[in-house]
Amino acid sequence: VEEVLHTNVDQNPTQLAEELFAVVDLVDRDGSLRRALIDSSREPAARAGIVKALFTGKVSESTFNVVSAAAEQRWSEERDFADALENVAVVAAAAGAEARGGADALEAVVNELLTFINIVDSSAEAQAALSDGRASNEAKQKLAVSLGGVNPTAEGKLLLERAGAHSRGTTASRLAQKFVEIIVKRQNRWIARVTAARPLSDAQILKLQNSLNRVYNRNLKLDITIDPSVIGGLRVQVGDEVVDGTVSNRLSDLDRAVA
Repeated sequence: VEEVLHTNVDQNPTQLAEELFAVVDLVDRDGSLRRALIDSSREPAARAGIVKALFTGKVSESTFNVVSAAAEQRWSEERDFADALENVAVVAAAAGAEARGGADALEAVVNELLTFINIVDSSAEAQAALSDGRASNEAKQKLAVSLGGVNPTAEGKLLLERAGAHSRGTTASRLAQKFVEIIVKRQNRWIARVTAARPLSDAQILKLQNSLNRVYNRNLKLDITIDPSVIGGLRVQVGDEVVDGTVSNRLSDLDRAVA
């Protein structure tokens, strides 16, 4: 589903996130729809046809494409379908922040969520207010946003409102923590974690920075760790991609080759 999201997120990621959250709410409310969308006895095209009948003209093309892709997949449990859409909605919100302000904007959203989590976890009163079944969703949304700090980002506001009013069987704090974990994975795409045997000079750091920025086509932040055990060379990790040019790694390769 995330692969389809990545090809549809560029138009209006915040709108995409909002609409995906709305679809999650609909699927959670309607058990018959939920079961129909994950019914493995139906062909994938038939399940996608249900999405077409329900959502054509009611959501953006990007949202329609993502939900259709989700319907065509196989799901083990009823909840899995909506969980997957919730996850990609958070990714879409993160993509909106990233497009607006890169790594700094992603960090701002994460900080807003962490502020909310820390306050809620330390306040029985906040926990009670957010779990009060008598309170309206609007009241819970307003409270959640206020607990995230002043002048929230658009994406932070959306995710805080979501955590506050639509915790889906968990607590607001735990849902916000889940959002943080999803965003941090994307945030890691902007951090180059470099391991070197000895400290690098300013000139070497600048040269490495420029080279990595060209390769990844973004302004990466360097997180440099000194580890004498690597002997020489560099190890660079950006997201899930690792380039290991250390001497210790080459020696390990040699050991395996002659073993």
